[in-house]
Amino acid sequence: MTASPPPNGGLDVESWGDPEDPIVLLIGAPERLSGDWRRSVRALVEAGRHVMLAADFDEADDSSAALRRLLTELPSRPAIVCSDTTLDAVAPALAVTGPALASCLVVVTEGQGAVSPELETQLAGVPIQTIARTEASDAVEAENAALLGFLERHAPRDALHYQAGSDPRTLRDALGCFATGVTVVTTLDEAGQPVGLTANSFSSVSLDPPLILFCLARSSTNVDRFRRAEHFAINVLHIGQQPTSGVFARSQADRFQDVAWETWDTGAPILSGALASFECGTEQIVEAGDHLVIIGRVRRARFEPRRDPLLYFRGKYRRLHFS
Repeated sequence: MTASPPPNGGLDVESWGDPEDPIVLLIGAPERLSGDWRRSVRALVEAGRHVMLAADFDEADDSSAALRRLLTELPSRPAIVCSDTTLDAVAPALAVTGPALASCLVVVTEGQGAVSPELETQLAGVPIQTIARTEASDAVEAENAALLGFLERHAPRDALHYQAGSDPRTLRDALGCFATGVTVVTTLDEAGQPVGLTANSFSSVSLDPPLILFCLARSSTNVDRFRRAEHFAINVLHIGQQPTSGVFARSQADRFQDVAWETWDTGAPILSGALASFECGTEQIVEAGDHLVIIGRVRRARFEPRRDPLLYFRGKYRRLHFS
């Protein structure tokens, strides 16, 4: 997360994320909002929110006035998140005649606290949600899920659109919204030397016959080696193999130098300790735009079900969070 200097209205404000994204304004001591508030900030930023934090806000009258000035300076109406201990000071800044200064209000409470009917009447036109903090081990994840769900309903992001002929970056970002696993695809070149690269365009095709595929860019330096290869292997990585993914994603002379690997029947390199490995014979290669679709018939497979997969989503490595 990187901080940037936003408008402050007289308050000491930090911010994270893209200033073009919808604003979420956190008010008050952050530990009152979440036991692990940095994870909450990260979750909001990764969900496409510009997070601003006014940590020095207190219950003094001048803080309420400073908050109102800040709200009028912002380029768009923010979603506001505060604790129940600062709510009495936040409310006067939001109680205005005319258009509301905030898109919605989230109040983090200790226990089962609730917003009074009088306050709801005072802030008519501002949707309000209470989120109760707990001491459960997964409390932060549950709080973040509740917060993001409320924001999607009451302060939704404007969706980006791609149409043929427009910016290909937008299309790439849209495709990046499909979460995938991460694999290292390997083979042997004509000299019998191991070849490997990181790929997330992997999919099963058929169980009968057992077929899988991966896609390889025509611009890859290894494209001719895979065109000629009669066999290849796909190694699905687990969370402990993120460094391995980085090694095979970079251009370097010997990607296998510090990586443990073995061979089975065909000689295609099998990465030791992978979440799953598939040894394949090349079945078909399909020309598809700027990529090749390489389909393989599975000859042998191995997997270790007790490890968690390494995931890739919106241009970043991720981990699986079980509910």
